[in-house]
Amino acid sequence: MKKIKGIPVSSGIAIGNVKIVIKEKLQIERKYIKQHEIESEMIRLESSIEHVLKELDVLIDDIASSQDNRDILSTHKMILQDPELFKKIKFLIKEELLSMEHAIQQHFTEVVDLFSNMENEYYSERSSDYEDVAYRLLSHVLDQRKDILSGLNENSILIMENISPSGVARVFEKKVKGVCIERGSKNSHSSIIARSLNLPFVARVNDILKSIKEDDFIILDGTLGEIIISPDKKTIEEYTKKLDIEKKDKEKLNKIKNLETKTSDGKKIALMSNIEIPEEINQVINNNSEGIGLFRTEFLFMDKIKLPGEDEQYEIYNSIAEKISPFPLIIRTIDVGGDKISKILNIEHELNPNLGCRGIRISLEHIPIFKIQVRAILRASKRGNVKIMFPMISSCYEIVRVKSIIEECKEELRKKNISFDENIKIGAMIEIPSAAITSDTIAQECDFLSIGTNDLIQYTLAADRDNQSIEKYYLPHHPSIIKLIKMTVQNAHEKGIKVAICGEMASQPEFVSLLLGLGIDELSVSPGLLLKIKDIILHCDMRKNLKLTENILQQKTHKDIEKILKEKKG
Repeated sequence: MKKIKGIPVSSGIAIGNVKIVIKEKLQIERKYIKQHEIESEMIRLESSIEHVLKELDVLIDDIASSQDNRDILSTHKMILQDPELFKKIKFLIKEELLSMEHAIQQHFTEVVDLFSNMENEYYSERSSDYEDVAYRLLSHVLDQRKDILSGLNENSILIMENISPSGVARVFEKKVKGVCIERGSKNSHSSIIARSLNLPFVARVNDILKSIKEDDFIILDGTLGEIIISPDKKTIEEYTKKLDIEKKDKEKLNKIKNLETKTSDGKKIALMSNIEIPEEINQVINNNSEGIGLFRTEFLFMDKIKLPGEDEQYEIYNSIAEKISPFPLIIRTIDVGGDKISKILNIEHELNPNLGCRGIRISLEHIPIFKIQVRAILRASKRGNVKIMFPMISSCYEIVRVKSIIEECKEELRKKNISFDENIKIGAMIEIPSAAITSDTIAQECDFLSIGTNDLIQYTLAADRDNQSIEKYYLPHHPSIIKLIKMTVQNAHEKGIKVAICGEMASQPEFVSLLLGLGIDELSVSPGLLLKIKDIILHCDMRKNLKLTENILQQKTHKDIEKILKEKKG
C-alpha cells in the first residue's frame, strides 16, 4: 500500500481501477507557403473555423447533457469567434508565410504560454481552455481526431497529466468515479466544473503517471487530496464505509434542497453563496441558494492585458442577476492588492502588501476605473435584486466618500437615460478591527454589513492567513474575534440593518451555532458546502445557540472556547 499526496479539488471518495489516458500530441509540420498560396490558406482557415463552430453548435444543442457542459462549449465558441484570434493567425499566414496549421499552432502555443506563466493560479490554469480549442481545431484540420476517453466506464478512476474543462464534463457523463491529474489547481476551470458536478477530483499529484499502472486498484480521496495505491483490506473496508456514509449524506442533503432555511425553533436564516467567477452560478442555482452573498469581481481585473470596459462588466453582472433573480446578487467592488496583484492597475510592489493599497483604497486611488465598475453595477441593478458592497472599509469616511461617487455615477446614467435601481442597497465589508470598532457609525451610512472573517482574523491577530508557519496563531475562535463579531452585530441591529458572514467561518460547520448565537442574520458560503451548512441550521435550536454563545463570551482563552465547541460537537 502506498499513499501519494496532491491537493484536494472536489470532495468525495472514489474506489476503483486506474484508467490512464495520455493525450497524443498532434504532429504539425512546420511548413512555409509561397506568396500565391496565401489566399487559399485564408479560405482554408475560414472554412475550418466555420466547421468547428458548427460542430460546437450541434454539441451545445443536441449532445451536451448539462448546463455546465453547454457553458464550456459556449466558451470555446467565444474563443474561436474572437476577432483577435483570426487577426493574429491571418498575420502569421500573410506576413510570415506560415501554413495554416503552422500558424494555428504557433498562435495557440503563444496564448497558452502567456496564460500558463501568469502568477495568478486561476488564470494560469485557464490555459487548458485554449489547449482544448487548439486541439479541436487542429485535429479537424489534420483529420487526426481520436476519442481518447472512449475506453472509460463507471468503474474507472481517470489518471491524466491534465484535463480540459470539456474533458471533465465528458468523463462525468461516462459516470467515471473520480479524476486525478499531475498538473492543475483548485481554481482552474476544470476544477470548478468538477466541483459543480460533485466529481471527486485530486490535482497536482507529482509523478502519479510514473507511480501507477493501468488497472491498478486505488482509492481517491478528494477531500484530503490523497491517492492510495493497492490499499490493504483494512483500508478498503474503512473507505467503503466512508463511501456508504457519503452516499447516504448526499441523498439526505438533496432532500432538504427545497426546505426553507430555518432553525428547529423557527428562526429564519438567509443562506446564500459566494462565487468567484460566473461559471459557478449553475451550482448555486442547483442547490436552491437564496442568492449570492458575495460575488468577487477580481477575475475581471487579474492578469489582463487591458482594463474591462463598462459594457463588458455590465453583461457579466446582468447575466448573473438575471439567473439568480428574484434572489439578491451582492457584488463586491474590485479587491485587488495584497495577495491579488493586478498588473493592469500598475500596482507597485509593497513590502507589506496586506497593509498597503488594496481593497477600497485601490478604488479611491483610481476613481475613473472605479466609476466604470460602479456604473456597470448600477446598470445591472435595474431589476432590483442587485446590491453593491465595498471591501476593506476602515472608517465611516470611506463609505461617505464612496456614496458621493455612486451619486455622481447615477447622475451620469440619468443624463444618458439609462435605467437603474435608484434605491440600490449599499453595504460595507467589516474585515478590519477599526471597522468593527466603529461599526456603529458605518452602519448609519449602510443598508447592510457583511463580515469578512478571513481578513478580520488575520488583521486582528497579526497572523498572515497564507503563512503555514504561523498557522496556529490564525484562530477563528479567538475571544477577540468573537467579541468583534458580537460588537458589529449589536451596532448594526441598533441601526436597524442586517449582518452577514461571508468569510470562511460561515462555511465551517463547527462555528455555525456560535455565529447564529451571536445574532448573525445571513450566512454566505462556498457553493459546495451550502447544503451541509443548511442541514446544520435546520437542526439548530436558537435557545441553545444563545446559551452556547453566552458561555463562550465569558471564556478567557481560545483553548477554553475550543473545548466547549468540541463538547458540543461530541
